[in-house]
Amino acid sequence: MQAHRPGDLLIVDGNSQFLTLAATTLSRRGHSVRVCAYASEAREHLEQYSFDALLCALELPDGSGAELCAWTKMHGDLATLPVAMLVDAERVAPSSDPVAEIMRDYAPNAPVLGGGLAPDEFIVRPIRPEEFVVRVAAMLKMRRYRDEITNALGALISIAEGIEEQDKRARGHCRRLGTLAVLLGAAAGFDEYQLLSLERAGYLHDIGRAQIPGALLEKVQPLTPREQEIVREHPILGERLCRGVMALTPVLPIIRHHHERADGSGYPDKLKEGQIPPMASLFSVVDVFDSMMTWRPYRPPLPRWQALETLRQESDKGYWNRELVELFATQVLPIADDHLRVSGVSWPVS
Repeated sequence: MQAHRPGDLLIVDGNSQFLTLAATTLSRRGHSVRVCAYASEAREHLEQYSFDALLCALELPDGSGAELCAWTKMHGDLATLPVAMLVDAERVAPSSDPVAEIMRDYAPNAPVLGGGLAPDEFIVRPIRPEEFVVRVAAMLKMRRYRDEITNALGALISIAEGIEEQDKRARGHCRRLGTLAVLLGAAAGFDEYQLLSLERAGYLHDIGRAQIPGALLEKVQPLTPREQEIVREHPILGERLCRGVMALTPVLPIIRHHHERADGSGYPDKLKEGQIPPMASLFSVVDVFDSMMTWRPYRPPLPRWQALETLRQESDKGYWNRELVELFATQVLPIADDHLRVSGVSWPVS
């Protein structure tokens, strides 16, 4: 069995000597290697062929590797492609954050250090061939790991969307929640990784409902106490279902606790304010608001103004964090329509 599985690689560098040496070294290890000197060529290759990793020099004849990296990370299906920046040793000056300085110098107009657009690796040259091969193998392992995550997430999201499709009157609820939660999280100062978790929670928060009998979810009459207990198991079931995907670890508390209330009257753990994870507390605000506007078997939807009024009344009762409710009302709702439109959904009622 091979220690390192071969991959399809693209190397971009204006230094033809390095390209030849790198391609020869990696080809001997079974990798398929394409090389080019220009960023423009690299973009054409990336759009035309499938690669497992990209290695690009910081300085290119027609631009910078940093900007090529940013373009790749923002380019749809290429966003998960591992990217290594090839940096010559003389470019790495001693400083508290030499990487940040390099990126600012070579991509002043690209938000490379934020939004997940930075390279995954920095390879400083000169480098011994043996070490170079090991670094590339690590990138390919990263690629396989990301593909596994993407596949697992895709399967879970398909389950969640399948649940939503069973009731076409509730269609769009998950995507709206992801969009609204990200907007509220940004307004509250959450970082990019928390915003990603909030977006994923939009799709996955109710995935545990897949294990609840459909007859209970569609029941028009009031649920019996035992039936309520069964339905209220769905956050725990959802957490268990997603627990095996490491990338979803930050999302698990949202899935489990998005039905908690600040006064301790929620479920499943009856947590109070201060005990509820901040992302779950935030998510519950957008979830309850959108749920009020979404058709349910046991009640008609509320118009937007009435849903907001009810949300504020319930925050006065101690159900929801008042500051988050007001942040949602004043900073999210005024801009929500445009963002929902971009996401391909609309409000269930006006």
